[in-house]
Amino acid sequence: MVLVFTSTPPHHLVLVVLVLLLISVFSPICFAKCHVDDEAGLLAFKSGITQDHGLLSSWIPGTDCCKWSGVRCLNTDYDRVTNLILYGDSTVPNGSLTGTISPSLFIKAQQLSRISIESHPNLTGTLPKEIFNLPNLVYISMRYTKLSGLLSIDDKTPKSTRFKQLSLVANQFTGPIPNSISQFTHLIALDLNDNKFSGGIPYGIRYLRKLVHMSLDNNQLSGQIPDIFSLFAFKELTLSYNKLSGRIPPSLSSLAPELVLFRASHNALTGRIPDYIANFKQLIDLDLSYNRLSGPIPKTKFPAESFLGNAGLCGSPLPPCKN
Repeated sequence: MVLVFTSTPPHHLVLVVLVLLLISVFSPICFAKCHVDDEAGLLAFKSGITQDHGLLSSWIPGTDCCKWSGVRCLNTDYDRVTNLILYGDSTVPNGSLTGTISPSLFIKAQQLSRISIESHPNLTGTLPKEIFNLPNLVYISMRYTKLSGLLSIDDKTPKSTRFKQLSLVANQFTGPIPNSISQFTHLIALDLNDNKFSGGIPYGIRYLRKLVHMSLDNNQLSGQIPDIFSLFAFKELTLSYNKLSGRIPPSLSSLAPELVLFRASHNALTGRIPDYIANFKQLIDLDLSYNRLSGPIPKTKFPAESFLGNAGLCGSPLPPCKN
């Protein structure tokens, strides 16, 4: 006769086994981390920041960088960082970042598509050219910082066909706007105003035929406005406060169906205001003041303020022309 003994395991042991099973099943979700390259790139950016005033306090190595402040990830099998949004507040003490931008951010975090780093007046140095090589780039906004030096865009690496907007407003970039900007053929908005760019408006812009908005005002650009607008559909074009000279180009007439804003004040433009200006039915904002324009003003709906500072101009809304 064989005796068989059975026993029931203690309740606490059953609970431990269940907990271990749950951890083994759900640990990829509960303890998931962002991609190692993204973490490395973001930490490289943080290493270039000498003072973050707590804005990057959540950027702790070994934690999920998808949950760090200003960081967003696309939920795929492997979470990748896609958005970096860091807004400062320059109106309050200790409200912004101080330091430089590490190129390693864009070398490592290759899935970045939307980058907005704004209102950090103590963020200095150059803009790494690697930012323009991101394969899924859609949007760059680096506004109201102190980035300086040349704007470098290499022409050896394929550029994202999704890149729609470039805004570098209110920095201290110098030198020419690179002709290699012509590679961004899907760009719809280009804002380079309030910098120190010099030289001419690059002819490479003629390849950016999807542009509807371009702002180059408050720079040190010189030479003539290039006659490149025949295939564009601009809605807004601002060139004021530069050193541009020569005549208003004939191809600007092609913008008549869509253009709502054209500002080219405080330059050194010469010659007559073209008669085709009267055909701009959608135009609601025109400023040609403070140039060297001359002759009678074409029939216009715009006030005198649009034409002041041109000693040779005459006719309504300015005083009549002398016979």
